Amino acid sequence: MPTRYSHLMEPSNRATIGLDFTAIDFETANRSRASVCAVGAVRVRDGAIVDEYRALVSPPPGFDGFEDGNIRVHGLTKADVTEAASWDEVYPTLLRFIGGDLLVGHNARFDVSVLLNATGVYDLPWPELDTLCTLQLSRAALHVPSYSLPWVANHLGLGDFEHHDPLADARMTALVLIALAQLKNTTSPLQLAESLAVPVVRTFIDEAEAIASELDSSPDPLIATGFAGQAVCFTGALRMMIRDEARRLVVEHGGLAQSGVNKKTTILVTGDFDSRTFRPGASFSAKLQKAFDLVDAGQPLEIITEEDFVARLSLSEEALRSRISQAGVTRRKLPDWVLVQAGTDPTDDYWAWFNRSLAHPEGRASGGERCIWCDAPVSQSAHWVHRDRHVCSVHCNERLKRAASRAWDRAGIRRPAEQAPWEW
Repeated sequence: MPTRYSHLMEPSNRATIGLDFTAIDFETANRSRASVCAVGAVRVRDGAIVDEYRALVSPPPGFDGFEDGNIRVHGLTKADVTEAASWDEVYPTLLRFIGGDLLVGHNARFDVSVLLNATGVYDLPWPELDTLCTLQLSRAALHVPSYSLPWVANHLGLGDFEHHDPLADARMTALVLIALAQLKNTTSPLQLAESLAVPVVRTFIDEAEAIASELDSSPDPLIATGFAGQAVCFTGALRMMIRDEARRLVVEHGGLAQSGVNKKTTILVTGDFDSRTFRPGASFSAKLQKAFDLVDAGQPLEIITEEDFVARLSLSEEALRSRISQAGVTRRKLPDWVLVQAGTDPTDDYWAWFNRSLAHPEGRASGGERCIWCDAPVSQSAHWVHRDRHVCSVHCNERLKRAASRAWDRAGIRRPAEQAPWEW
């Protein structure tokens, strides 16, 4: 291990005893959360990193195109993963590594979204894990210009690292949590989360059939709210969209678009940097320097990259879907044809029977059909498995599968024992 981490690699005082968790980081090939191409994880016991796991992943078919923006961030290309294992091969090994640990990520909602989307594409059972976000913890505990991992690490004196190498990011995420626990004199991740009022979130709650329990689920008017109450300003050349389009998106997502940084600005989006190059020590424009000065003066202003801006927009789409679900549109009754098509018992080809049982009797959706579970439209670009079942997302697909499994049990349909992935 690098010597600069040595003060956090071994328990330094009694405050670290009980700091047990696994930190994780994913990289994706493109904008799809299913396009996992690399994963890194580290296991922590009593505040010390004791084991590590890293794997390149061949993204799922249909999600395997590498976009320039993603390559620019993590440096991986299609050639790097040509011989890599597929996600259905990596997933059981990763789950064995995690075990029953609390799963920690820096922007954990992104990492959990990748985990669930990639797993859903392969029709594998979702893990039920508690998760905690060091990005949220850092925002609650620190006052820095940016809460991206390099800035938080620099503020806490944790040294440099290779940002967007998944193992390096997972390792630094672990060190950030350890440092924050020491800073707040807490003896466990749960105690740290409670002291900073940051929620521990379950990846999936079957009983509540929750899409994302940490998101606001009140039945408010169905509008996007990714920047609600935020005053957003842009600086530098944007790569993914023109400035006017970005400002329009801010307004559509509940925010105020500003032309210049002032004392009301709460978010500054910088197009001159990506999440790899925007880090302490870089050269900054006059507008960025003004933002730094305002932060130093105590203004609650956060500087984010264009990639972070786009990610926050996608999170608002998840929040919107959650609101639609929680507002009562969600359909919870299993369609009758799932039992009818299942027949009695599976044939020798279990997975052919499984897919046939869940397939919609009207055939593959071509786009625009209503999801059988939440009534949202099924996209023409949805994965073929989802279009076959007329479900709009991995979330509704998982709900359908679990409801079908319970119905098959009640009907006495015998089938191979459903094992947890780590038992494969």
